Amino acid sequence: MGELSPSRNDGVRVEGLVVEDMAGRPVLDAASLAVLPREIRAVVGESGSGKTTLALALLGRVRKGLTVKSGEISVFGKDALKLKGKALRSYRRNDVSWLSQDPALSLTPHMRVGELLREVSSAELKSDIDQLLRSVGLNEVQGILRRKPWELSGGQRRRVAIARAVAARPKLLVLDEPTAGLDATAAQDVTQMIVGLRERSGMAVMVITHDLSFASKLADTITVIEKGKIVEEGACKAVLEAPRSCYTQELIRAQALSSCDKANQDDASLPLLRVSDLTVTTPDGKTAASAVSFELHAGEGLAILGPSGAGKSTIVSALVGSRVADSGKIELRIGENLEELPLAREDREIESLLSMQVIPQDPAASLNPALSVDVQLDRAVSRRHPDWGNPRRNGKVVSLIELVGLNEGILSARPRALSGGQAQRIAIARSLAHEPRVLICDESTSALDATTQKGVLDVLARLRDREGLALIVVTHSEQVASFLCSKTLMVGI
Repeated sequence: MGELSPSRNDGVRVEGLVVEDMAGRPVLDAASLAVLPREIRAVVGESGSGKTTLALALLGRVRKGLTVKSGEISVFGKDALKLKGKALRSYRRNDVSWLSQDPALSLTPHMRVGELLREVSSAELKSDIDQLLRSVGLNEVQGILRRKPWELSGGQRRRVAIARAVAARPKLLVLDEPTAGLDATAAQDVTQMIVGLRERSGMAVMVITHDLSFASKLADTITVIEKGKIVEEGACKAVLEAPRSCYTQELIRAQALSSCDKANQDDASLPLLRVSDLTVTTPDGKTAASAVSFELHAGEGLAILGPSGAGKSTIVSALVGSRVADSGKIELRIGENLEELPLAREDREIESLLSMQVIPQDPAASLNPALSVDVQLDRAVSRRHPDWGNPRRNGKVVSLIELVGLNEGILSARPRALSGGQAQRIAIARSLAHEPRVLICDESTSALDATTQKGVLDVLARLRDREGLALIVVTHSEQVASFLCSKTLMVGI
């Protein structure tokens, strides 16, 4: 499908691209599209639809286990799939820039932000790094420039990664879920930045996204992929307002979440978690949270809301003890009693560690790249049930995979073979393997398409209501907060 550019050197052209997995199943099935200079094209579809495989092909990369069977690519006159060695490295450095779904993958952890940006900046931007950071909503520039990626919040890391992706002024900019984990204000900043860069530089932009609202504000054109096939494309506004394919109509319907009934709680019972006067500072000495207090009962949800960089993830780190709070008390119900937890993680007992689990914001940073999915889930089950034999553990692993909406075939895969949505669901399954009483979701659904997000939220709501799981939900989405939580903690407002 798609009207292609008449010139091989004028923009991006993909014709009849077929990519298959090791079993001969098509991951991309005769995909064709074009992106002209100064055009922003959104590519949308559910997790596993093939949209990231398409984007990676433009960088000359095919993931392990996949094979290009036929088709042709031209990015401003260059076929990335045919480039090798020095020519491919030069192409990736000068012609195309990629922002992965997980910003942790694009930021070298031991380098400071200023070094990361100057390393790739064009001559024009080297002298104006401060303005580059401000353009992505990072206003306290000097403090940010001196930090390393692990000292930033999830939202700050994503915005630094976006700034790094555009710093080289590429001919083609490919962004994979650029607003996942960002609050509405930061997402608007990113939209304005991309549009402004497009106008100034003339580059072509491809945005992989599940957020149809974001696509409608940013993109000129849109391509919809279902199971490797392009089922619809055209002007973004026209497609979203009058979709022709049933699949596009389903995506639009799934975008809106309906609030579920709030979980019932017994106010007279002991809470599962009680936090009193918790004060936490950031690595540069700023107060991320001051005298935070709340209680969570079984079957109850608390949403932590606030802009990127406000300290939401810092509070989560303090709750699980990976960042030691300056003061305050954290009590967790163990058995029938509330027990005060040491503020440092290394001082806590194994039961308290297993009973309070975090579903991370960056799944690629939390999954071991060397281990298959089944091994990682099996190890998590073993930590909770060290006396279980192989058959029982295997049964539990299969049930966890089904619980998060995946099939058994994914168990043999390693993280690099997973889509962003699949990796996020595996991370959720691994957290649930520990059978926690308190589950902390740190932007756990922000990178998922609408249909997958709804499925994951339904799973969490079911666990909350039927199993009495207490939820702490860090999110920028008021819809997600309303769906899962009856209490709200505002941070940085």
